[in-house]
Amino acid sequence: MEELWKVNYERMREALLPLQRFTALIASALTLASGFCSSPPLRLLCLAVAVLLFLMVAADFARSLLDREPNDATQPNLYNLAVTPPQIFLTAIVACVYGAMIFIGLSTVVTSSGIAFFVITPGILALSSLAAWHNVRLWYREGEDYEQVLQEEEGQSHKLHIPPVR
Repeated sequence: MEELWKVNYERMREALLPLQRFTALIASALTLASGFCSSPPLRLLCLAVAVLLFLMVAADFARSLLDREPNDATQPNLYNLAVTPPQIFLTAIVACVYGAMIFIGLSTVVTSSGIAFFVITPGILALSSLAAWHNVRLWYREGEDYEQVLQEEEGQSHKLHIPPVR
């Protein structure tokens, strides 16, 4: 049974790989859309898909904490990027967007009682912040990869000797 779950998780992950950057945003948008749905089955479907996508983001975040790249002399370790104030600022902005979308989507649950508000709010804020941090770090890693490819191409273009066309 455990193998079936792993296989299904990997299939879903591979299918959503092109949208990996936007998984948390899509989940937040689905949560937001569920807040505006008047049909209970449609609302439940939107929330179920959103929870599933948020769990995938959490699993990817946990995997990124556990997986480490091998230390090659040829490739710098991108997991050791410096944390800069713009990253923190961008993370705060993205976390606020995710959190606001989730709050709007879950407004009936969160505002129904004070206890629900105090129980659900920290979880929403924590998950939004983790998803935002994961996405911002992913964006910065991709930026570092792109810079490295540009530097390699620039270094190779100086080595090539192209004769003039006659």
